[in-house]
Amino acid sequence: PGAPASYAVWDTTELVVQAPDSRLSGWSTDPRSGTPGLPDLDPALPLPRCLRTSVRGATVYELDGALETTP
Repeated sequence: PGAPASYAVWDTTELVVQAPDSRLSGWSTDPRSGTPGLPDLDPALPLPRCLRTSVRGATVYELDGALETTP
């Protein structure tokens, strides 16, 4: 608690749970499990875009206008 955070904000299409072989996967695809989804990297979909990156509480990258709010 109280430590500066490091994080990235991404704009993605839908999130999915991917596993090469469902018999070997320890991940649950049940939404109630709390398993975090990952961006769908299907070649037909646009790639995720990084909107902002903060390191130890300081913004080190921000896509121009990506996080602006309108009144």
